[in-house]
Amino acid sequence: MEDFELTLSINSRQLHASVHTHAEGDTTYYDVTTDDFSISIYKDTLYTWTADDSAGLSAADIQSIGEQLMLG
Repeated sequence: MEDFELTLSINSRQLHASVHTHAEGDTTYYDVTTDDFSISIYKDTLYTWTADDSAGLSAADIQSIGEQLMLG
């Protein structure tokens, strides 16, 4: 899988993020690391992103990160 970097917009803040992708079974995980947090997210349904451990982020924040990954 491919590693990449991008700038995320979360709660009106711009955060530089490094993203590492990896597959486990049929699921692709996106390990997102910023200076403020580290989280592993995946698509739960066609339109819904989730994480097993929220890293203190809200469901809306996790959804926003996933959507930005697809646009980046």
